[in-house]
Amino acid sequence: MKGVELMGMSIGFIGTGVITSALVTGFCSGEDLDHRIYLSPRNAERASELAGKFKNVTVAGSNQEVLDKSEWVVLAVVPKLGEDIIRPLTFRADHRVINLIADRKLSEIASWIGKTRTLVHMVPLPFASRRIGPIALYPNDLDVANLFAPLGNIIGVNDEKQIEALLVITALMSSYYNLLWEVVKWGESNGLSMKESTEFTTSFFEALSSQARYDGDLSRLVEEMTPGGLNEMALHMIKGQDGFQPWVRALEPVLRRIRK
Repeated sequence: MKGVELMGMSIGFIGTGVITSALVTGFCSGEDLDHRIYLSPRNAERASELAGKFKNVTVAGSNQEVLDKSEWVVLAVVPKLGEDIIRPLTFRADHRVINLIADRKLSEIASWIGKTRTLVHMVPLPFASRRIGPIALYPNDLDVANLFAPLGNIIGVNDEKQIEALLVITALMSSYYNLLWEVVKWGESNGLSMKESTEFTTSFFEALSSQARYDGDLSRLVEEMTPGGLNEMALHMIKGQDGFQPWVRALEPVLRRIRK
């Protein structure tokens, strides 16, 4: 079953943080989409910057005005302020609501906003601004998937525990960047320029991820190395120091926080 094609939608954002900026940039940076976008005035500087950059972006006078002018509403406020900002607003029954608040369940959001046509939880990431990377979605609503498909690879699931697991995996983003940074610094300390080390390291890891996704069999790729070679040497060294398990162990407390 294919969802309806969604073009020229009115999309409102309650909250104008980093992720809102990434999504708006992703929607507006090409010439293939003609959505009308309304931004919350809360972060006036960022909202004004986006409106100045893209002609189809308008800063509303209030959060309620965002809702009044929009068919789709994206809830993108920080969790600790979510209820105070959202509950006083009046939502329409025909609103299609996308929740980005990480540690709030849909049942809780529904108690704030009442009955709406659509209510889903979505996990976009900053690189949606460049229209790359995954966007997790629960439940797997086809119209929502179609709307956001130009901004990344939609991973739709229909179980709440699945979206929680996907959300937890995103917690490794800063750790991954830190790993790259440590490798880059090592390269610089061994005769490379910072530019050379950065370009090679990031290109190398990007290619590894691309190959892993293309191949699809990670367990085979792990074992596919020359006996006694450099890869085997490094792998055994890291395994011997329990170098991989801390990454997995770090996910457990994050998961507990999400499910609390």
